[in-house]
Amino acid sequence: MIKNTYALAGLGLTTVLLASCSGDNVEEIQTTVGEIDQIHENIVTEINGLSQEEANLQEKFDESLSADEQLATFSDGSASVFENITARRDRIETINDLNEEFEEKEELIAAYDGESLSSEELDGLNAQVDEFSSQLENFTTNYNTSLDAQEAYFTSIGNDDATYDTFSAGITEINDQKAGLKDELVQLDQSLVSVKEKITQTQDMIQSAMAENE
Repeated sequence: MIKNTYALAGLGLTTVLLASCSGDNVEEIQTTVGEIDQIHENIVTEINGLSQEEANLQEKFDESLSADEQLATFSDGSASVFENITARRDRIETINDLNEEFEEKEELIAAYDGESLSSEELDGLNAQVDEFSSQLENFTTNYNTSLDAQEAYFTSIGNDDATYDTFSAGITEINDQKAGLKDELVQLDQSLVSVKEKITQTQDMIQSAMAENE
């Protein structure tokens, strides 16, 4: 199972509605930063779900082998391991959709041209989100590659010409890919912490500016 210490910590974040921002409208910037916060939470939730689905894979594999000694369900794609792969593909797709939302929010933050808020602070938030977004894109691309390999492997072991080498080589490839993904997820974990810290700093800055303008 790929563990994510930050994701598993669980975050209690507040959902806010998205609003466009321009000029010195501090409240709209506050709303947009809140939306970034919510996207961050949703990504954490999806990573948690992805890790849980991966943890379930071995159980699904064992169940499939026990229920089908001839491995026919592997060759025709109906074994429960394929349901697990589909579930993880769905998680990755959702993560990619959330990642795309970051770009929209970054544009809204960048559009702020008022004087009440620190442009340096807002630029710092955008830079942190952008760095994390790039890491996340690489991770999901590599994860999809790993899922393709797993799907091909499970299908191959059901073929009539499958041998011990078929089992062995496929497992080695999958394990190598998982090791690389685990390293990437550790980096994502650290970036999640950094993004959250930057969100909090920006929210504190906004609160201070609003208090001064009262």
